[in-house]
Formats: sequence, structure tokens, C-alpha cells
Amino acid sequence: MSLKEFVTRLNPKSLTSSVRFWVLLVVCIIVVLIFYYVLLDRYTPYTSDAFIQTYVLQVAPQVDGRVVGIYVGNNEPVKKGQKLFSLDPRPYEYQAQQLRAKLVQTRQNIDELDSDIAAAAEVIKQAEADLAYASEHYGDLKPLAEKNYVARLELDKALQQVNARRAALNQARADFEKAKQALEYKIDDEYAIIKEAESNLALAEYDLEQTVCYAPSDGYVTNLQLVVGSYIKAGDAVLTFVDDGNWRIVANFRENSVGRIKPGQEAEVTIALYPGKIFKAVVESTDWGVLAGQGVPSGDLPLVEDQGNWVRLSQRFPVRLRITDIDHGKYELRIGGSASVAVFTGDNWVLNPLARLWLRIGSIVDYVY
Repeated sequence: MSLKEFVTRLNPKSLTSSVRFWVLLVVCIIVVLIFYYVLLDRYTPYTSDAFIQTYVLQVAPQVDGRVVGIYVGNNEPVKKGQKLFSLDPRPYEYQAQQLRAKLVQTRQNIDELDSDIAAAAEVIKQAEADLAYASEHYGDLKPLAEKNYVARLELDKALQQVNARRAALNQARADFEKAKQALEYKIDDEYAIIKEAESNLALAEYDLEQTVCYAPSDGYVTNLQLVVGSYIKAGDAVLTFVDDGNWRIVANFRENSVGRIKPGQEAEVTIALYPGKIFKAVVESTDWGVLAGQGVPSGDLPLVEDQGNWVRLSQRFPVRLRITDIDHGKYELRIGGSASVAVFTGDNWVLNPLARLWLRIGSIVDYVY
């Protein structure tokens, strides 16, 4: 067939109809995708802006000391209660021994104070009797001295004796009150001085216990900055401890997706560390805000910046999820690892399967991306 015959047979009206069909088809597909995207983002929110999180503790001793033992290695898994490192305990042992001896001495002092109180009471009785005798003797001499039957000097000596006996009585009473007051102050039916000695000893024993540092829970040791012989002070962080019992997924969702996300809703998670693996999860909470909305008092008027965007970008809010079916013995998580999350806000038989399909496609892409 010649070119002229081919052009003659070609129907221009049919060609126009075919182009319209494909244009309409593309437009319909775009509309369906937009509609699907809007519904999916609202009823089955999906995000790839997610990461792994758990508690991270900065481990520091509570007492000063020289390191005498390190029982773990860097990036090593440990169990709760396992020894991490220890400091030289001898200064704290000596301090505890001194305070134990002081407590025993204080208890002995209490017994001595009981004896002192009884002795002081007897001294008071004797001083009162001596004062009474001296006063009576002075009273007998005074009329005789007025009639010059006795010398004036003897009367003066009798008066001095009265004053001395009175001073001795006052001193005896003061000693009695001092010994008595030492035993009067009590805390929980225990002498205050005993309580003070016991508290000092308890603090010393507590400091002695702190010379050995233990793992607070199951986890991992990382960023270990210790060598035997180094001297560290209380509060100086010497290693980082990663808690292995509180792993969470923090997923940042757009604010137009957060509205239907509630605690307890089911979700699925993919982790870039394990491509192709789908983990079950449950929503725990949604954060109440982000830093962008926090006002800091400064005394100045707020500065409003012009973003210059034609389309206002939506804010993202963190949603915290807990993985429910992970085998920590098989799958080890790492803080900051990338993840993707789909949350199922309801029983939607159309959108939920599509979200699961999209999540699985993304999980497969993790093999190469």
C-alpha cells in the first residue's frame, strides 16, 4: 500500500476522538489519585518521617573516686543489676568505720549522761544542805556581831560562805539542766544525738554503696569513657546507657492527619534496618505542640516573618507508637533508625488495604534506598 492510500484511509475524526479519550483518562486518574491521597492522608495517615527512640541515660557516679574496675565493654549489652564499674571504696570504708565507732561512743555517752543526771541531782541536794547550813550559821552570828560578841571579820567570813554555797548550788542546778536537756530532745522516741550519729553513719554507708555502679535496666553501654586508674568526680558522665525496655517509634505526621489519630489505634511500621519486614504497633500518644508555637517572654514585640510561600506548608506533630510484636532477640533496634508508619484510624475496607500495600512497597524499596 502506498503512502497516499494510507493517508486516505486514516479517519481524522477517529484520531481526534482517541486523543480526547486519553486526555480525559489522564485527568480522571489525576483526580482519583488526588481524592485517594486526601482520603488516605486523613483516614489512614502515612509518613516516612519517623525514627526509633528509647531512653538514653548519662551514667555518672554519685561519689568521687579513683576507678579500680571496669566490668563492661563499649557497645556491649548488659542486664539489669550488672556491674558497670567501681571506684576505690577504702576512703568510704574508713569513714563508715569512724562513724560506727562514734555511734557506739554516743550510746555510751547517753549512759554516762543518765549517770550524770543522777549525780547532779545528788550534788544539788548536797549544795542545798550546805547553803541552808551556811545561811543558818550566818543568821546566828549576825545578832552576836551587832552586840560585839563576835568579831566582824567572822561575820564577813560567814557571809562569804553563804554566797559560795549559793553559787555552788546554782552551778549544780545548771549542770543538772544541761545533762537533762541533752536527753530531752528526741526524734521518733530516739535521742537526737543518737539520730544524728545514725544518720551520719547511714550516709557514709550509702556513699560506700555508690562506689559500685550497676546497670539500671537491660540495655546497652555506649560511649564508654573510662580507664582504670582515672579519677572521676560525682556527677561526671562516664558512659551512655541505652535502655532496651522502652523502644518507641516517633512519627511526624502533618497536622491535617493528626486529628483522627487517637491512643490505642492499630498501626504498622517498617524499619529501614530490616527491609521487607512489617511490624505491628499501637499509638500511645500525640505531642501537644512543637517549638514553633512557643512564645518566649523577652520584653519585645513578637517578630512575624514573611515566609513568602504561595502554599502554606502544614506543621508536623510527633506521634509516639509502641511496637507490639518485635522479637528483641532477633531484631536489634538502634536509636535514630529510619522508619515508616501507617496508622489505621478505623475499619476502612478500601483505604486500609491500600495503606498496607503502600507501606509494603516502601519496605521493599528499603532494600536499595
